[in-house]
Amino acid sequence: MATASQSPKQLRWLMRAFVDGTNLAPAERRKLYIKTGACALLLIWLVVLLTVTASPKRYESKWTLILPGVGAGATVSLDSIGQANSSSNSPYQSSAIDPRQNYKALSTSDNVLALAAKSLQIKTSELGKPKLKLPTQTGIMHFSIKSATAQGAQDKAWALYHSLQALLNSLREDESRQRENGIKMGIEGFASKVNASQKEILAFQSEIGLVSLDQFKELALTIERLRHNRVNLVSKLEGLKASQRSIQAQLSLSPQQAADILTLKNDQLYQQLLVVYTNATSTLAEISGRYGAKHPQVLTQKQQQNTIMKAMTKRSQSLLGYADNSLMLKLSADDIDMRAELMSRLLSTTTELHGLTEEINTLDSQINQWYDRLTHSHDDAAKLEDLHRQHQVATAVFTSALAKMDVGKSDIYSAYPMVQLLSAPSLAEKPSKMATILAIIGGLLSSFMLITGLGIAWIRKPILRKIVMKS
Repeated sequence: MATASQSPKQLRWLMRAFVDGTNLAPAERRKLYIKTGACALLLIWLVVLLTVTASPKRYESKWTLILPGVGAGATVSLDSIGQANSSSNSPYQSSAIDPRQNYKALSTSDNVLALAAKSLQIKTSELGKPKLKLPTQTGIMHFSIKSATAQGAQDKAWALYHSLQALLNSLREDESRQRENGIKMGIEGFASKVNASQKEILAFQSEIGLVSLDQFKELALTIERLRHNRVNLVSKLEGLKASQRSIQAQLSLSPQQAADILTLKNDQLYQQLLVVYTNATSTLAEISGRYGAKHPQVLTQKQQQNTIMKAMTKRSQSLLGYADNSLMLKLSADDIDMRAELMSRLLSTTTELHGLTEEINTLDSQINQWYDRLTHSHDDAAKLEDLHRQHQVATAVFTSALAKMDVGKSDIYSAYPMVQLLSAPSLAEKPSKMATILAIIGGLLSSFMLITGLGIAWIRKPILRKIVMKS
């Protein structure tokens, strides 16, 4: 019970001390506040002075990098095979990802710092981390780093820049290698499809004997050429038939009769008999005009004429196998009317007619054979075309993949955009004043807070008394 009663008394004592303070007179209390503030301010600025004078000089090197905003592209078109595209979009195309943030993380990563420290032959802790600023709506990155000397700061800056570029190149090579390995895995499948389709085409060609679609087209063209030739031959045949009919009308002979007459004409013995018969006939006509039918000379001449006719008949039977008096006398001995030439033309026309007829029949047979072959090749040609189309598609995919792999090698900035050095690391002429400025700002803020605190402590009594009275 005694302990419980003592606690409120202590609390009341603390409250009175906090509200009423000391019992010093106002003048003495003012002196106390002034002395306390002066000592505190002296202590603060003494610390600021020691910080400014004792802190080592730091030199700062600055450099700026920029990321190009336009992507590059490349297109490779292979005639009748395929096409390959390779493009690098703008690194700022996606609003969700800023590549500068990625590069900021890479620039301050342990790998870059370790590479830079190794190139300078110092420890990573001695190198320090660079400071970065990323202005909005730009592709610019401002870097800065400090060192005890101006040359040291510049060397650190160059080391960090080269280390960043080396890391980016390593990442690009690794990305390109992984992408190439992925494409190679797909290429193996594409190559097997190309080989399988090619083997299927060769097997089908060996089976049906149709090498290519051009061969099928050649079949159709061959049939058309044969039909065209047949039309020309038929036209020529009709012309020869018309000539044959005209000559036959002039001679009143059939081709066979003309041939028989020419056979007789070409026989020397028959020609001699024909000449004698012609002379005898001429003499008989002359004698008959002067003498009567019973005159001895007329009878003798008739007898001679009959004898010659019998000899001609016998010779005709020997040459032709038959004798026709009207046919034997169709050809005169001197051939003044050129009947022999007409007969020769009739025979040559007839012979040519037979030749053209046989040629047309042969063409008809060939056309039928080629047409049958073309008809049976329709399905084979369609299947061969499908096989060629499948092979062409497989080849296009395979070739496009190869081209894409080769074109992709030339575009190394697709995953990690190009970064360019806008301004080289600077060589500081004067040490950085940032530490002095910060120390002075800290002293000013501390002095302001001290004065503010003393002022609040000076005027606390009226305010706190009002609060206590209200409570």
